[in-house]
Amino acid sequence: MAINNLVILLFHNGLPIFVKLMSDTAMHNKEQVFTGLYHASRDRLYQYLHQYTKDTHLLQDLLQQCYLRVWEKMDDMYDVENAFPLLKTIARNLLVDVVRKRIKEDMTWLETVKAEAEQLLSTPAESSRNPMLALDASIAQLPVNCRQVYLLHREEGLSYREISSRLSISVSMVEKHMSKAIRLLKHDLLTNYELLLIVVAVNRIL
Repeated sequence: MAINNLVILLFHNGLPIFVKLMSDTAMHNKEQVFTGLYHASRDRLYQYLHQYTKDTHLLQDLLQQCYLRVWEKMDDMYDVENAFPLLKTIARNLLVDVVRKRIKEDMTWLETVKAEAEQLLSTPAESSRNPMLALDASIAQLPVNCRQVYLLHREEGLSYREISSRLSISVSMVEKHMSKAIRLLKHDLLTNYELLLIVVAVNRIL
């Protein structure tokens, strides 16, 4: 439930309902603008959220929370027709809150995320599961040897033996550098919620 001046916004069966506390022409116009925004953006926002979760109840809850927050901000919005970026920002922040809560409450879920992150991080770039461009900043911070080995494996899809031959180092050293790279990147994933959402989106584990 959200209150904007003299009108309460509720949702019933996924649709917005306005409960008027007092008749007001300006408020009526605001309701019309909001309703237009809702119908124009609802499907796009649903698809955006659907990248991250298969849980229909969570989806509906996140959708409603997004629009409730937009309703609360209606008085400060100057470009309602182009409000979708704001909706996405609100949705992303709500998703981050969900992830934080899951991490705190469910260690089993966290272990699943860790496993999926490690699998994702060790997947060559040509894989359809690869959204790794978003991790470039973290990759750039890796120690030189780790970054070189990691990119040869990820970008070029070379095996450890091929990397060993290319760099003139032992296979065990390649394994050591790769293991360290994945460990460091996984730490970034689990402490940076923007990156963690990538893992959630790719593996649909919310």
